Amino acid sequence: MEIGLDGGEPVSILRHLVSGGMEQSNSAAKQGRTIVSRYWFLAMLLMMIPAGLWLPEGGRAIKDAGWMTPVLVGMMMGISGFTLDTGKLHRQAANLGAISLVLFSTYCVAPAVAYGLAFWLQPAGHPHFLTAVMIMAAQASSLASALALTVLSRGNQELALIFTLLSSSLTVVLTPLVLQLSIGASVEIPLGQMILKMLLVVVIPVALGQALRRFLWAKAKPLLKGIRLVPQLIILVFVYSGFSVATGQISGNADIVLRIVALSALLHAFLLGWNYCVSVLLRMDSGTGTALVFCGSQKTLPNGIYLWQHFFSENPIGALPLALYHLIQLIADTLLVPFLGRRNQAEIKPRTENPEPKTDDQFRIQ
Repeated sequence: MEIGLDGGEPVSILRHLVSGGMEQSNSAAKQGRTIVSRYWFLAMLLMMIPAGLWLPEGGRAIKDAGWMTPVLVGMMMGISGFTLDTGKLHRQAANLGAISLVLFSTYCVAPAVAYGLAFWLQPAGHPHFLTAVMIMAAQASSLASALALTVLSRGNQELALIFTLLSSSLTVVLTPLVLQLSIGASVEIPLGQMILKMLLVVVIPVALGQALRRFLWAKAKPLLKGIRLVPQLIILVFVYSGFSVATGQISGNADIVLRIVALSALLHAFLLGWNYCVSVLLRMDSGTGTALVFCGSQKTLPNGIYLWQHFFSENPIGALPLALYHLIQLIADTLLVPFLGRRNQAEIKPRTENPEPKTDDQFRIQ
């Protein structure tokens, strides 16, 4: 076939080559956008580590401000409230089996495994190692990051909210009980202060989000991607602040830090595996399993810092397990988001294509 450049005829071969090149270019650009959208958060998370270690002043300022962390957590709760389906929330509250499992993992499995690991990894004759580890292990599930990561993974955010609310509400009873049984320490968490904190940081923001949802949901749908970006940015701030604060405590304690890092990594890996296996064995749907994995394996930082400062201030390493476990859980669980997200998406698609009426029994553990 001849290519007539002067005859004004369509140049089929040339057009085919050009269109083929454009298709390849568009495909490469689309693939690049997919990679960026999938991995930008992980890349930014890893960048927060050197940023916190080399430029710790900003992270310390966030912690020292006092008001900034509760405000950021409240923003995350408000966004969660805005995207919550209240019909699902009422239904998930009846899932007593899953709720019992996450409480068992948080207040029984985690302390028991941490106690064993602490005896194995503690330096000979060190008087503070076990106590510091148990302060961390006795804590409730994380309020902010567990819920945010469940949302990012397309998990059951309604159930994750119930998990975190119950876990945090019961900490005034169960955390002192764990510390009493494990190390013989007697502590008392102020109930009034805890209730006020829960109201200001969790209940009111979620209620406000639900109120705004009634009026703004239809208008906000085109902006949902941007709205759901906010919790990711807040998590990045928490990671940066956490590494910034930990920098001062890490210096001069290299051996202790390595032991606590190993203990925290092993404990978190065990809890992730435990909760995932339990969800599979009990045939939970993947969304419920995702909420159980994150909420049943994470530990909150602020309450632990409060206990350390008010009841164990003589313990020089009391904050190290809290800070290092917090960082490890954020990094490890963020790495799980793509895997769990694909798993949840794969389960959502068949339901969307072939919707079936659901009974209340399908929301409970079989």
